[in-house]
Amino acid sequence: MRVATWNMKQAVAPKKPLPQLWEWIEGTIDPDVIVLTEAKVPADGVPAGWTAVWKQGGIGPRRTWGTVIAARNDYELVDVTNGVGGKDGFSITHTWPGAVTITDIMRDGEYVATVVGLYGITQDLEGNAIGSGAVSVPKILVSLEELYLSERGVKLIIAGDFNLLPRQMPDFLYDNFIDVVAGTADSREPLVGCTRCDVVPEECGHMWTHKNGNSPNAAVQNIDYIFMSEYFEANVLDVYGGVADFPDAWDVSDHAPVVLEIEV
Repeated sequence: MRVATWNMKQAVAPKKPLPQLWEWIEGTIDPDVIVLTEAKVPADGVPAGWTAVWKQGGIGPRRTWGTVIAARNDYELVDVTNGVGGKDGFSITHTWPGAVTITDIMRDGEYVATVVGLYGITQDLEGNAIGSGAVSVPKILVSLEELYLSERGVKLIIAGDFNLLPRQMPDFLYDNFIDVVAGTADSREPLVGCTRCDVVPEECGHMWTHKNGNSPNAAVQNIDYIFMSEYFEANVLDVYGGVADFPDAWDVSDHAPVVLEIEV
């Protein structure tokens, strides 16, 4: 199963029309399951061969985009964000509905995993812009405690745009889950110029997943992540992403995907 996360850049000045972005997802990222942040679904619905779960209307009247989880038709998505038929779900108590989507992943009637799609909205609790997910991400993670402690916590994948640099990420995630990029750092060349993490440069395995502007010299960052439960560690087949693996990413968005391939 190929699981990916990608920010579609629907919040401010989209670079491409939605149908073209969905074509890029299908033809270039080629995922089985994907978490899409700052995302929208085309007005006529998801493309043929796909299903998707998202909050209608997005995050709010001025933010009609949100977090979408989409999958090819080989996989079934069961929305458990706020309950299935009023039960067996995880009511989100934070102040940004639409920023988090949770689905069970099924294949041939069998449960495969639970995926949390998360967007670290860049505002504080009063709605003021702060430029990072420093307030929203910890609050969102606390709101998911019931999920971690349930049986779904055994096969859990958390992915999205956290709007946090590696050294800003909450310790809770690293204490309880595996960062798939950091966990496979020795499989790729260190990033040239990555001074935004706490490891020595020659051990850095991060990816440039965000470009902060359109100029050739705009700062690049690692702010998109996939975390997984320890259960999947032995089943990892490959991890890749960033602009190194998706060299045309900046042409379609200001983000590049992160991809995890696991045997399920």
